[in-house]
Amino acid sequence: MRKGFASRTAMWVAALRGVAELDQPAIVRDRFAAELLPLPYRAIVRLAERRPLTARRLMQGIASVTRNLSRHMALRTRAIDDVVDAEAGKGTKQLVLLGAGLDARAYRLESLAESVVFEVDFPSTQAHKRDAIRSHEPLAAEVRHVPIDFSRDRLDDVLDRAGHRKDEKTTWVWEGVMMYLTKDSIEATLDAIARLSAPGSCVVATYHDDVLGPETVALTMMVGVVGEPFKTKLRPDQVRALFEARGFTVEDDAGTAEWSERYLHEAGYRSGERFVVARRKSGV
Repeated sequence: MRKGFASRTAMWVAALRGVAELDQPAIVRDRFAAELLPLPYRAIVRLAERRPLTARRLMQGIASVTRNLSRHMALRTRAIDDVVDAEAGKGTKQLVLLGAGLDARAYRLESLAESVVFEVDFPSTQAHKRDAIRSHEPLAAEVRHVPIDFSRDRLDDVLDRAGHRKDEKTTWVWEGVMMYLTKDSIEATLDAIARLSAPGSCVVATYHDDVLGPETVALTMMVGVVGEPFKTKLRPDQVRALFEARGFTVEDDAGTAEWSERYLHEAGYRSGERFVVARRKSGV
C-alpha cells in the first residue's frame, strides 16, 4: 500500500481483471475495473472491449503458451471471491479489505447483501476511488471507508472508530500486499488481525513464495524497476507458522497451478504468488 493513488502494480492488476471479462472461459467478472483506472490503463481495457474477438484469441493463445500463467490475476481474484462468498454464506457479515485500493467486491458480489464492508486504505487513495465509483450503488449492505496512515495509526483504533465488531466473525482480505512489506510489518499486521478476530473469522492473504523460476525472477525485476520492490518472500511452511502462532488454522494454500486445476481442469504453471486461507480457532 502506498500513500497517494493506487500503486502501479495495483493498476496492472485491475487492468488485467478488466480484460479478463472478455476471456473464455470467463473466470471472473469485474465490470468496474476500467472505471476505477486512470488513463492510459483504462485505455488498454477499452481497446480490448472494442476488439473482443481479437483480444479473446490473443488471451487464449498466451494462456496456452504459458500454461495459464497469464490468467494468474483472474484466477487469484476468483479464488478470493469464492472464499468471500462462502464466508458470507456461513453468516459472516463483516468484510475487511486491507489496502482496498481498486477492489470493487462491495459493488459486484451479491453474497455481500447483508454485509458491512470496511475498506481500509490511505485517504487520498480512497478519495479517487469514491469519486470514480460514486454513480454506482454497492451490492453490500454498507461500505465504510476507513482512512489510515500506517506511519502513525493503529489498525485496531481506526476499525474501532468505524464500528467494526471484534466480537463478531470477520472475513479479512489482504490481497497483493504482504510481499511489499518487511517481515516485522507483516507480523505486526497479523498481530492486529488476531486481536480483532472473533473465533471462526477467516483470513485470505496473498504472499510471494520463495521459489526460483523464470516467472518469479522476471516479476521480481519488473516490480523493482517501477519502484515497488518485493521486500519479503516466504515459503508455505513459514506462512503457516506465522498464522498458527497467532491462533489460526490454515485451511488452504494454493497458487496458479492449483487454481488452474480447480477452475479450468487444466494443468497450470506454478507461479510465485500464492494465497493462504486461515481460520481463527476457538478458545484462543
